Amino acid sequence: MEQEKYIQAESEIKKKKGCFFWGLIGCGGLVLFVVISVGALLFFVRSKFIKYTSNEPIQIEQVSFPRDGKEEINKKIKKLKSASQKGGEFILTDRDLNLLIASNPQLKERVYVDFKNDKINVRFSLLFMKRYINGDLSGKLSMKEGLLKLEIDRCDVMGFKTPPNELRDKIASGLVEGLENNPEFRKIERRIEHIYLENQKLHIKFKPITGT
Repeated sequence: MEQEKYIQAESEIKKKKGCFFWGLIGCGGLVLFVVISVGALLFFVRSKFIKYTSNEPIQIEQVSFPRDGKEEINKKIKKLKSASQKGGEFILTDRDLNLLIASNPQLKERVYVDFKNDKINVRFSLLFMKRYINGDLSGKLSMKEGLLKLEIDRCDVMGFKTPPNELRDKIASGLVEGLENNPEFRKIERRIEHIYLENQKLHIKFKPITGT
C-alpha cells in the first residue's frame, strides 16, 4: 500500500514537471514567434521605404534668433496659453511658428515652415528607423475629433513626387507628434476649436469659456 502511494506521488510529480516543462516550451515558442514576427514586420517596412530614406539628414533652413530670441519665444508661448484659457483667437506668422519649432528639441533643425497661398509649406528631415526621410510638402492644418491633423496635398520625398500614402501618413503624423510630445502644447491642443490659414497667417480659434 505504501509502495503504491509512493509510486502515485512520483507519477504526480513527474506530471507536474512535464506540464511545467511544456509550458516553458510553449511560452518560449510564443516569445520566439513574436520576436520573429516583429523582426519580419520591421524588415518589411524598412525594405518597402528604404529608397525614400537616406543615411544623412539634409540641412534645414532655420529662423534667425535675435539676442532676446528665447525671451520672445517665452512671451509668445505665454500669450498663446493665455488665449487658450480665455477663449478667442490667436494669430501666428510663419516666423512665429518657426521660433516655436526651434524651441522644440525634437523638431529643431529638422523642420522649417512658410505660409503661401493659404497653405503650410514644410521642409523636413525626419528620423525614421535610424535613417532620414528628407523632402518638402504643402498642405493644410485642421482639427478633427479634438486632434491636430496635417492634410497633405503635395509631397516630394527624395525626388519622388508621389510617395506611398503610408509614407505620407507617417510624415504627417511625425510632424504633428513632434508638437504633441510637448506637454504644454497638449494642454493647448485640447482647447483648440478651429485652425486655419488666411492672409499668410495661422489663425487658432479656441473654444469659448463656459460659465461655471
